[in-house]
Amino acid sequence: MSTYRILPRVTLAILAWAAVGSQTVAAEPPARPNVVIVFCDDLGYGDLGCYGATGYATPNLDRLATEGLRSTRFYVTQAVCSASRAGILTGCYPNRIGIKGALGPQAQIGIADGEMTLGELVKQQGYATAAFGKWHLGHHPQFLPTRHGFDEYFGLPYSNDMWPKHPEVGGNFPDLPLIDGEQIVELNPDQTQLTTLYTERAVRFIDEHHAEPFFLYLPHSMPHVPLFVSEKHRGSTTRGLFGDVIAEIDWSVGQILAAIERHGLTDNTLVIFTSDNGPWLSYGDHCGTARCPRPGRCAKGKGRRSTAACGCPSWPASPAAFRREANAASRP
Repeated sequence: MSTYRILPRVTLAILAWAAVGSQTVAAEPPARPNVVIVFCDDLGYGDLGCYGATGYATPNLDRLATEGLRSTRFYVTQAVCSASRAGILTGCYPNRIGIKGALGPQAQIGIADGEMTLGELVKQQGYATAAFGKWHLGHHPQFLPTRHGFDEYFGLPYSNDMWPKHPEVGGNFPDLPLIDGEQIVELNPDQTQLTTLYTERAVRFIDEHHAEPFFLYLPHSMPHVPLFVSEKHRGSTTRGLFGDVIAEIDWSVGQILAAIERHGLTDNTLVIFTSDNGPWLSYGDHCGTARCPRPGRCAKGKGRRSTAACGCPSWPASPAAFRREANAASRP
């Protein structure tokens, strides 16, 4: 098995480099690297085994951390759903492009046509692109991933708690749509199946496009509340429902890594794992922890200006300059 070397979370500049290939002089032009971003929702700094979590195991994510590098000084552009996603997908401060806070189903705005996403960037270099999971950059057709650089999309257009089953304000929300491409295929879907469905689509995308460069963006709906987990992972940990949810996310990462390895793509695939912001601390044992294991470091919860996201990105065959632990990729 090839050894993974972990990188800091990718910035727009690094992915631009990835899209065109290394400029290092070589006998043959290097292959264009594949890029996978796994983007969790409300995952805390201390919610993985490699960051001190207890009560459940995250062997696949711990493998990335053990065999490579963790980005322990990374800060998201803004500590809330939509704005954080705008930051990672455009490389811009979200306020500059008009995406603030968390867009709800009543929002009439979304990501503008004039903004270039990572999907649009790499498509210029012939990449196949897909987004499977929570989009949250506008739910009207003109704002969906398929209009912003992604060949395929399957997932929820906004947060999984924005539906009629919300225990306090459900009457304020319409039915929650599950979208495939630009078509609503189900309303108020069975959320216990979301992580599995996203993962299956991701693996299928890798299988179908392994012979060409691809960019896979996998923004999981979990562990945003309300928490849901499939039967195959329910009761699998001693941390209750939250631990089961994280165990299933770790399983998902394992499935993606296995697909990459099955096609012999390990040495030419960049895998990044991180979160949009920290845990929603008001939800007790249904949220994670902002505990930071390093003295002098500060990680806070969702909505806090200093929210730190954990990063376990991986590039098995990267230039030496990218092997070093980096300072923050972006700061609020």
